[in-house]
Amino acid sequence: MTTRAYYTHEPQKLEAVGNGSFLYRYDIVREVDATPPCMESQGHTEQWSCMEVTVWEPLTANKITEAVIASVCPANHEQKLVNEYNAAQLGMIGGSNTSGEAGAKIAAYKDFLERRNALKAQIDEDCAALGIS
Repeated sequence: MTTRAYYTHEPQKLEAVGNGSFLYRYDIVREVDATPPCMESQGHTEQWSCMEVTVWEPLTANKITEAVIASVCPANHEQKLVNEYNAAQLGMIGGSNTSGEAGAKIAAYKDFLERRNALKAQIDEDCAALGIS
């Protein structure tokens, strides 16, 4: 699973690391935090946070998408969601495909698909802006 990275400046969406890899950043957010008591004289602190993944050359939109999806939902977890969805649809969970337990498994997979589609749309937009195909 991914964790957020934090910066004191707005990070670039794409940054060459210099070893054949790039950092792709998404979900970039400006945060203004309350000042810790020991720094009250300096006012509020500003920081930026984002999710980031490493992508290796050659850089393509598909490689970025794969890296982001794998970091958000590893393949074994995605396969588990698919298996549970199929079992729920076949009525093998909770006794029928309309049971509450089956509904929860179906909803979990639909939530994953919606999140993946939103990420893919963001990546496609970023790649178009960055000239990556």
